[in-house]
Amino acid sequence: MSAIANGTHVVVLDPRFTKTAARAAEWLAVKPGTDLAFHLALIHELIYNDLYDKQFVANYTEGFDELKAGVKEYTPEWAAEKCEIPAETIARIAQEFAAAAPHAFAHPGWRTSNFLNSFQTERAIAILNALIGNWNQPGGFRAVAGEGAGLASLPTPPFPRVGALRLDGVPWKYPLVPLKLGVFQEIRDNALSGDPYQAHGWFIYRQNPVDSIPDRKKTLEAFAKMDFIVTTDIIPNDTAWFSDVILPEASYLERYDPLTVVDNTIYIRQPAIAPLGESKSGLWIFKQLGERLGLGDYFPYADEEDYLRQQLADLPVTLEDLKYQGYYTLPPTPEPEDLVFLTPSGKVDLSSATLEKQGFDAVPQWEEPPEPGEGQFYLLTGKVAYHTQMATQNNKYLHEMLPQNPLWINKGVAANLHIKDGDQVLVESEVGKVPFQAFTTEGIRPDCVYTTQGFGKFSKGLRLAYAEGGSDSDLHVTYTDPISGSQALSQTMVKISRIIG
Repeated sequence: MSAIANGTHVVVLDPRFTKTAARAAEWLAVKPGTDLAFHLALIHELIYNDLYDKQFVANYTEGFDELKAGVKEYTPEWAAEKCEIPAETIARIAQEFAAAAPHAFAHPGWRTSNFLNSFQTERAIAILNALIGNWNQPGGFRAVAGEGAGLASLPTPPFPRVGALRLDGVPWKYPLVPLKLGVFQEIRDNALSGDPYQAHGWFIYRQNPVDSIPDRKKTLEAFAKMDFIVTTDIIPNDTAWFSDVILPEASYLERYDPLTVVDNTIYIRQPAIAPLGESKSGLWIFKQLGERLGLGDYFPYADEEDYLRQQLADLPVTLEDLKYQGYYTLPPTPEPEDLVFLTPSGKVDLSSATLEKQGFDAVPQWEEPPEPGEGQFYLLTGKVAYHTQMATQNNKYLHEMLPQNPLWINKGVAANLHIKDGDQVLVESEVGKVPFQAFTTEGIRPDCVYTTQGFGKFSKGLRLAYAEGGSDSDLHVTYTDPISGSQALSQTMVKISRIIG
């Protein structure tokens, strides 16, 4: 908001007229799944019109010649037919973006997997930023210290070697997915098939798979195969409702969490009040479980405060100081003499040998996304400022502000289907059917419908949110990106009809 007030020119690429689009200088209602075409055309324009930063490319990138050859055919005219944005607009934005360089950037968005081609879209955006040399430039991207810089790690014994294959397919099926991330939705298929072995238990923390994974019916079928399910959470959410045991974690206002570093400053999360009922912090819960399993050496702290003191062992600040101040700014570190990127080459890999070795495109290439069939629409989902993901719908105040999630439908389409604002409509995909209240608007493309995630709760423990609105998880079909392992949520197509009576 401040940047816009100061004259920053913002262009928003979105099939829906969002709050951000309302503040932008330009809203481009891109056809879903074609963001890749738009960004490939921008790259083409920068390279073939000699608008890129030659010095940055020479010093900090690898594979420019391969990139140039790879995007030769991706002209604005070609992209216009794909993304339904005029070629003149695409060419103009490329020119204006280059003119503003290096004080400009292309934002990578908040989700990397709207479609199966979205991974290469993210790569194209990263390449676009490299071409204008906006790293460590005002208004561009800034290189920062690694996560946790300055904080000490707690000593633990070596972790035992794991011989069994992971049920999420990492790395044997998804070799490029980081081990610490995994492919959460794939656990269900392996649990249902028993391949490579049968899962019997599921311990869930900081996740809500009944709500957050596509095809909720499949998730519940996988749950039914389990002998024992444990959920650690602060509320009796939908996943907890189907669990054998709920371990109540203290809310963020009642607990300590490990210290974190953001922009060279250490921040503390500390309890404002004592935990209510039997709730405990995650640090306490996992230590107690570890000790009872004979694994106490892997939790080398007496309590939460001891954990934080050990993190601060190498720094000239005490826990008491941090608790009083709320943060501690580390001494300034000298600016690096040179940029080093976390890639095999240490540079921005415009052409990726890592991807090529695994059989994927080294340079981003166009991948045609699926389109809706006759009478179908793209199902778009997203967030609103009222709620945090799928966790706050039972909050009384927030529930009053937004008790349900209406389905956005283009006004013209709604009129053709005899749907009026406020009507009940049935949304059908290949995996489920969900009723919604219609919200007719001109702020969405005619080939799309949209709803907010996190509603349609199953848990009767959520007395306010129970059965309010509809769950997008009942509709989403599971499409897993083979590179990142992420869920391609917007590839689900749906039909809509008015509920009569």
